[in-house]
Amino acid sequence: MLAHVRRVRAALLKREGCTLGELADLLDELRREVQALPFGVPDADDLPREAYRDLRASIAGAWPEPGFYDPATGRALSLCDLPAEIGDALDDLTDLALDLSTALALADTDGANALAWVRFSHDIHWGDHVQDVTPHLRWLG
Repeated sequence: MLAHVRRVRAALLKREGCTLGELADLLDELRREVQALPFGVPDADDLPREAYRDLRASIAGAWPEPGFYDPATGRALSLCDLPAEIGDALDDLTDLALDLSTALALADTDGANALAWVRFSHDIHWGDHVQDVTPHLRWLG
């Protein structure tokens, strides 16, 4: 499981020839794996956190295509075509990368706690981002 977390995080930050469709597949596979983990609350008194802005800039450099999208359809949006609800693919991917980074930092000292964090953060945060952004990535790809 943590190897898959590492692969997804590396794909988000470095791309390395990964297509948008392949990224969507990686995200879907990770989400399915995580949903099979038992739910638990991680011991997270001092969770390491990367700076959002710096991480978003790294992801934007690796993945320039995704932008704003309609969460209902996954279609890309221009600034003059904005509905009531707007998805921001870079925000989705950055939030996912932040939560995966936290899991990997926890894995250095406690693998069970890292897995608990992956499941907990999926259920309260990044799972929704993956569910929202993958249709957009497939639409673009």
